[in-house]
Amino acid sequence: MGALRVGLDAHVLDGRYQGSRTWLVEILRRVPAMAPDITFVVYSADRRRVTELLADAPVEHRALQPGNAITRNLVTWPRLIREHHLDLLVTQYFCAPRHPGRQVPVIHDVLFQTHPQFFPFKYRWRNRILVGWAARHARSVITVSEYSREQIALCYGRDPAAIAIVNNGVDAASFHPVPGDADPAAEARETGALTETVTGGRPYALFVGRLEPRKNLRLLLDAFDRIDDPDVRLVVVGRDDFEEPQVLDRLAATDRAVHLVDVADAQLRELYRDAAVLVFPSLGEGWGIPVLEALAAGTPVLASDVTAIPEAGGPACHYFSPTAPDAADRLAELVTAALSGRLPFDELAAAAHVRSLSWDHSAEQFLRAIRATSGERIQA
Repeated sequence: MGALRVGLDAHVLDGRYQGSRTWLVEILRRVPAMAPDITFVVYSADRRRVTELLADAPVEHRALQPGNAITRNLVTWPRLIREHHLDLLVTQYFCAPRHPGRQVPVIHDVLFQTHPQFFPFKYRWRNRILVGWAARHARSVITVSEYSREQIALCYGRDPAAIAIVNNGVDAASFHPVPGDADPAAEARETGALTETVTGGRPYALFVGRLEPRKNLRLLLDAFDRIDDPDVRLVVVGRDDFEEPQVLDRLAATDRAVHLVDVADAQLRELYRDAAVLVFPSLGEGWGIPVLEALAAGTPVLASDVTAIPEAGGPACHYFSPTAPDAADRLAELVTAALSGRLPFDELAAAAHVRSLSWDHSAEQFLRAIRATSGERIQA
């Protein structure tokens, strides 16, 4: 048997920052070095950008012509599978009707099916058709959480045994550099003491995520309105992604709130480390990367108790029901306790949970899934 050739659809690396992009970047940074017997063929429109993101990981890059999902799946992927002699093609959510036996879609979630109220009509129905076909017919499926695996199996009748889990993870070392590995002065220049600049040294609650109704910023603003301490702050990090105009107006009008659209990775780590608490009130997630990142930074987390979020947060978070009649009051109490340093936080439980969900572990899960799907012997 010749060397296994695995193609990876990396068009998301050219798009907006989101969980699927982070997942793919972190997997691709690791698996090529872990499996030198496999050739990973990465398809994107910007080779320079991919090389930069993947830190020179040993992959074969191929240009992907711009186009929509329909064109890619009906025309582009069938041709490239044949021309580039791919044994497997790993795609995001969709896969081509031709060669389903060589395809592995990564379906991070099916929230468009389980939480349709948060998605436009055309988006829902496109995904129900295309994701549904991929989930039913592809050789195997990868997802990121036990919750998503259960929902994919329930919605599309796929055998759970044919759905592999490759969790999202975290690079804990990046939040706690080893002394001597980095220049503290350089780190300070890179971050620019951001927290001091935006909060004036006051304690703050942190929200990280795209601004859209599903992320439930509305509830956090309701809770923050109930906190009458003038010396606390709310820091919101994220781009508007079709958030309700009323919520954006409230955020802008809240004088104790700071909205940051784009921050560098080092600055985001600083914001995590210095926050009194991360608040993650989302109504639906396939995972919840900010929850895990906050725990890696040693920061307490208040998180919704729905969908896959408890998998991301494990036993170290404080959970609340985002749909309870008294959700805003309860959240205000918890945020107040965190801002005053009275919210219990089990650092040992947080550290143990973070260790169990490293990106290295995720890469190992991915490699096992690929080997199993290709019919090769699974290697430890």
